[in-house]
Amino acid sequence: MAARRAATASRALAMRNRLLNLYTRNAKVGAGIQAEGNNIYLYDFIAGSESDAQWWGGISAEGFTRQLLGMTGDVSVRIDCPGGDVFGGRAIAQAIREYDGKVTCHIDGLAASAASYIAISGDHVVAAPGAFMMIHRAWTLMIGNSADFRAEADLLDKIDTSIAASYAAKAGGDTDWIALMDKESWFTGDEALALGLIDEVLAEQSSKPGNRGQRGWNLSAFDHPPVNKIGGDRSEQPAEGDEQDPVENDISARERRLRVDLLTRTA
Repeated sequence: MAARRAATASRALAMRNRLLNLYTRNAKVGAGIQAEGNNIYLYDFIAGSESDAQWWGGISAEGFTRQLLGMTGDVSVRIDCPGGDVFGGRAIAQAIREYDGKVTCHIDGLAASAASYIAISGDHVVAAPGAFMMIHRAWTLMIGNSADFRAEADLLDKIDTSIAASYAAKAGGDTDWIALMDKESWFTGDEALALGLIDEVLAEQSSKPGNRGQRGWNLSAFDHPPVNKIGGDRSEQPAEGDEQDPVENDISARERRLRVDLLTRTA
């Protein structure tokens, strides 16, 4: 029994650190919401709300939708994103689907986790050379009794089923998306194209804005990141005793708030 409790505590600590790492270790990497002409740049993680985005950085569904609704005609959404809040991602995807004009989603670097189903919501989905997609099962962190945990597990299953249905609707066929999500699957552009998740892989000479992608995300929150292929190896954390800059110290202070926020946040 003691060994089981220790293993459970270890898993909980690992999950907490994974969720914290996804946000805090990428807080100074992203560029926030940006728009130029009819291009929206989703080059940051997905925040759960506008207030979270203002505090932590990241892109909220509210901020993205404001940019989108201010445009007319065809729009390009350019993506280099390690994921984030599942419901924020869902809201962004729905805004894209409801937009009156044609939306082309460009995976300039990475479309991982919540960003993967944002990417496939476009009318046309293209990947730059060297771009990756990643799909996995939903995460959460919570406290409560056994009934609370059973209810949360049921919710996570529903989220996974809903996300898998989105992949199936885009791709067609009979792929077992839950099985691919279960093992945290990373796809090159060609692999995503073969699965039906995207519509086109750009040739090298066609990828003009791609230098804005590949931001060097810290992907240590994930199990199997292809770190050698996405912005270098950012999986290692600073060694103990390494000097931190003021931004890093600010992130450390904000991390204390995130420890509370993530108790009920799904990513």
